[in-house]
Amino acid sequence: MKKIMAVYDEDPFYAERLSDYVNRKEKGIFKAQAFTSKERLEEFAKEHEIDVLLAGESVEKETFRELKTVQKIYLTEERESERIREEASVYKYQSGDDIIREIMAVYCEAPGVKTVFPGLTEREKRIIGVYSPVGRCGKTSLSLAMGQLLAKEEKVLFISLDTFTGFSQLLDEQWKRDLSDLIYYYKQGRFHGLRLNSIIYYLGDMAWLPPFRYPEDFGQITAAEMAELLVLILRESDYETIVLDIGNYDRQVLPILEVCNVIYMPIKEDSVSHAKLKEFEKYAGDFGNRGMKEKIHKIHVPLVTGAKRMEHFPQELLWGDMGDFVRGLLKGQRGLWIS
Repeated sequence: MKKIMAVYDEDPFYAERLSDYVNRKEKGIFKAQAFTSKERLEEFAKEHEIDVLLAGESVEKETFRELKTVQKIYLTEERESERIREEASVYKYQSGDDIIREIMAVYCEAPGVKTVFPGLTEREKRIIGVYSPVGRCGKTSLSLAMGQLLAKEEKVLFISLDTFTGFSQLLDEQWKRDLSDLIYYYKQGRFHGLRLNSIIYYLGDMAWLPPFRYPEDFGQITAAEMAELLVLILRESDYETIVLDIGNYDRQVLPILEVCNVIYMPIKEDSVSHAKLKEFEKYAGDFGNRGMKEKIHKIHVPLVTGAKRMEHFPQELLWGDMGDFVRGLLKGQRGLWIS
């Protein structure tokens, strides 16, 4: 059953627009309901349990003292408000996605909050890894194209473990929280699926988790712990597929590869690349589990040239040679993903 978010603001257009946006974006967690009068809200609360109440800053706090709700959050009209010091608050005039992330960040701190995603046990879940010991072979482009195309049919989360992703430029986003924050909650034993919703961004239908900002952040977590966190993310969220760009994660990479259902490995034919591949295969054969070899599928991916404008790069991937290549790959190899 979905959690109920009540939006109460004196501006009826704002309350309705925000509610509509939440209902379109947060399909698996919240159902939002707009209210423009205290009486209607109180009548609704008599028959429904309200999980989150969003109230305009101009509404007096006394209005809600008797109203039972898990979390009250005020919608402020200034970024720096006096009310922030005493009440949970979110700036109301920012993007809908930013508002949802801030609401989730506050809601996750409420006592007794539990993750409930309908239908999780009925879905086949998988991690599709993209990795290669060979550099400059199209790993990130392949991962982004695959994630975007799969997201047209299912719920996909894209994660990159690369050191420098360039996503702030390629995806034209600046973020407040990233993978480091998720690792912090994991280390504290405070991770649950709703934490993702306070961090993730969207590229079309594809959700993506902002990567580490700095290489030093990799020191927070071992490869084995990272593998455990990836499995936890998949189990505790409503995503069916994680598309994992493992990038140049050469730090004891085997535990991460082992949790993938399938691994696509872009390769090149020059002598240096061939030598690197042979060294990796010996390493995986000596220290990997028995099923590792069967998971890996070596592929040659098309060369991706620069986009005319950097922010158009993800979309141009879908309609160029890489997009055509991935469509053919997905069409012929879906059976490999089921373990």
